[in-house]
Amino acid sequence: MMLSLGSDGLDLQVLGDGSPLIFLHGEEGPRAPAPHLALLAANLRVLAPSLPGIGRSTRPDWVETVLTMAKYLLHAADMLGLKQFGLAGASLGGWIAAEMATMAPERLSRLFLIGSQGVKTGHLGVPDLFTTPYRRYLELSTGGSSSPAFTNVFGTAPSDHELDIDLETLELAARLGFKPYMHDRALLPALRRVTTPTTLIWGERDPITPIVIAEQLKSALPRATLSIVPGAGHYVHVEQPDAVAAIITGA
Repeated sequence: MMLSLGSDGLDLQVLGDGSPLIFLHGEEGPRAPAPHLALLAANLRVLAPSLPGIGRSTRPDWVETVLTMAKYLLHAADMLGLKQFGLAGASLGGWIAAEMATMAPERLSRLFLIGSQGVKTGHLGVPDLFTTPYRRYLELSTGGSSSPAFTNVFGTAPSDHELDIDLETLELAARLGFKPYMHDRALLPALRRVTTPTTLIWGERDPITPIVIAEQLKSALPRATLSIVPGAGHYVHVEQPDAVAAIITGA
């Protein structure tokens, strides 16, 4: 469905019934298939937007940072009539979700951060989204080109439409997170006021946001727990959708 936001529009997948959960994708883009969304929709009403600037979702010219993106998506929640909702975000989407939580913690029934960006890693060996070829970055994030996750979701030769989505996703990520690179120094202090029950979902072998990032987030959030998914890399929701869905629906 398309959600009208004045002169702009947000393309939303809406699946399932039950308590609402907004799920924000990251720099992997809105991909099909998306088994994690279908699995979540067995128990929840899942609202999964394509982030503004990607596909049919238009980006207002004032949305130029993660903070302004967070404000825009909170407005979208208002337009959907969501007074309270669960919120999940993966990687860049996790960073956006965390910023939304700092702005309106009373709106969130639960918060799920999946391999979230937003905290400086301090690790020299972390692949850089903007200097690593995009498809190579996706490979590194999902266990390599021969992994089932990469093959099933990213591995086929992309169509022209998929290449357009790749370019739009990378352009948006650069706009939001180029400098300082994929983090906000004010995020951890701001999260200390977020008393929303929070679950951090992390891959055991995450090369992009190492587990030390999850530990910093856990220390900052007053009501956070950490679930580490064995054998998974960065895009845990793509690699092990059953495990992620079980954690979210069981929380």
